[in-house]
Amino acid sequence: MYNDILNRELYHSFLYFYKHANLEDGSRGYGLISDDARLPNRASIASVGFGLTMYVIGVENGFITRAEALKIVKGTFTTFLNNISHFHGFYVHYCHRDNGLPYRKSEYSTIDTVLFLNGAIVCDAYFDDSELHVMFLQLIERVDYKQFIMEYKNKLVFRMAYNPHLDGDYRGKSHDPWIYHWHMYAEQLSMYFLFAGKDDTDQETALKLYDGFERNIGKYKDYEYVYCPTNALFIYQYSHAWFDFRNLVDEHGFDWFNNSVIATKANKAYCIDKKSTYPILGENAWGLTACITPEGYRNQVVEPNDLNPNEIHVSGVLPPSGALGSITFVGEESGRVAEHLINDYPESFGPFGFYDGLTLIDGELWISKDYVGINKGITGVMIDNYLHGTVYKLYMSHPYIKKAITKLKFKEATKIG
Repeated sequence: MYNDILNRELYHSFLYFYKHANLEDGSRGYGLISDDARLPNRASIASVGFGLTMYVIGVENGFITRAEALKIVKGTFTTFLNNISHFHGFYVHYCHRDNGLPYRKSEYSTIDTVLFLNGAIVCDAYFDDSELHVMFLQLIERVDYKQFIMEYKNKLVFRMAYNPHLDGDYRGKSHDPWIYHWHMYAEQLSMYFLFAGKDDTDQETALKLYDGFERNIGKYKDYEYVYCPTNALFIYQYSHAWFDFRNLVDEHGFDWFNNSVIATKANKAYCIDKKSTYPILGENAWGLTACITPEGYRNQVVEPNDLNPNEIHVSGVLPPSGALGSITFVGEESGRVAEHLINDYPESFGPFGFYDGLTLIDGELWISKDYVGINKGITGVMIDNYLHGTVYKLYMSHPYIKKAITKLKFKEATKIG
């Protein structure tokens, strides 16, 4: 039964964050976690957000003691309060794992900061430690979202990032240090709740921002849903790793959980249809998303999308994190992918669980033999939510999130029958 495989993958995903974290006492980079196993000294704050979450999961599953996990979490919070560069509370995307200094000319990222804070919320809810709670409040209260609000097409939206460095990441030669904006639906859903949860956020502004991004509806075969212009599967997973949308709808009656279910099934259907082109894909081998490919780390985009139709947007690489990161949406269908991988490609499972990607090149199996933190994170967190619901229970019980749900007028979905 695939539950045994899921539990193995959960444990080994936890090991990624435990073994790739800087746990050297006294280090300025204490608690920082490698973004990519190929670049161990490049940490990402998103990886830390998933890591904080996985430490809680680790305690609940007996992988680590509560005392050790609490020590790591407190040390990580201290590092972020004192040693990680931030702009109005938004952290630099990449930093050096050994000392916390910015990595090259990295940008200050809204989404990566949100992923970090989501992990912090889980830890604050779980450990119920007064010292940790004081640090948590300092972290969450100094984030000034208002600095990142702009008007786009007569609607309020969040900016994506800020980079003061000419030739810096995502900025390039632009004279404008502000980098793009969240005018579309993507992985940023939980950002609206973190903004709404702040005491100084008024309900009108919170609702305007939530309503400010475009909800473009697209279709693949019979699957119709609100899609992202760059239609990779992780987009429909990330906010759902923490926020339990299963029984909630917004004030307009829209169901984001069901939207992710449909997007996942559409991704599966697309992969089945592409089996003749990419033989690694199929009924039990789906989940196209960003991963390591033979050409490096690449996004993999399914239809519908708003990208150049004359360009190829699929590398034909199967990322285990695609299907397993959607296991709360489709359950057994994801479980069968795990079974298929173990039975047909046992080499795809390494010291930290399933490797990041595999494909067939001229009939020969290629496996990445490397790991990416955010992909191990979405895999581990979603598996645990599917098996135990640990993070969902903690995140949704936090007063900050409860306040945000009320302010954004989310309500329980009406049950039929």
